[in-house]
Amino acid sequence: MDLEAVRTFVTAADAGQFQEAAADLSITQQAVSKRIAGLEKDLGVRLFTRTARGAELTIDGQAFLPHARELLRVAERAVTSVRTGSRPLRVDVLASRSAASGLMRGFHRAHPEIELDVVWLFDIETAIAAIRSGAIDASFRAVAVPGRPLPEDIESVRVLDEPLQLLTGPAHALAGARSVTVAQLAGHRI
Repeated sequence: MDLEAVRTFVTAADAGQFQEAAADLSITQQAVSKRIAGLEKDLGVRLFTRTARGAELTIDGQAFLPHARELLRVAERAVTSVRTGSRPLRVDVLASRSAASGLMRGFHRAHPEIELDVVWLFDIETAIAAIRSGAIDASFRAVAVPGRPLPEDIESVRVLDEPLQLLTGPAHALAGARSVTVAQLAGHRI
């Protein structure tokens, strides 16, 4: 379906005249008529009845109008979702039940005016590539991996320490420890 024809239909329906719709769209009246005729042909119905006073919606036109408006809103949201500077803030979290997801829910409640897309990327390499390309704005994940520092062009900020539980057998070397660092885990089979 031609979105410009749908936009022309909505404008003509609001204006009540093809001439006024043409002026609003900065096109000729003939272009309005041609777009409407093409849309009517595609749909297989008449959308307007032409009268001496202008153009009135037919019953089919009245039925189509709210859907046409929604179609234009969805199209605008689709364009906005990828347009630089106007797309939602995109943040990667590891899982929907992680503490970072809770942070995102809290952020959204505190700032409902900011659109937020939460995505789930599988590994840190994918997240780094997405940050570099601008596909995402931030990633919440553990980055303190011994022997694997972040690339120099990627910055990290400590935001949240999420407690994790270490389960071991009673004879394991770390069984009696009250807390364990990542470095202490190095060398132990998991």
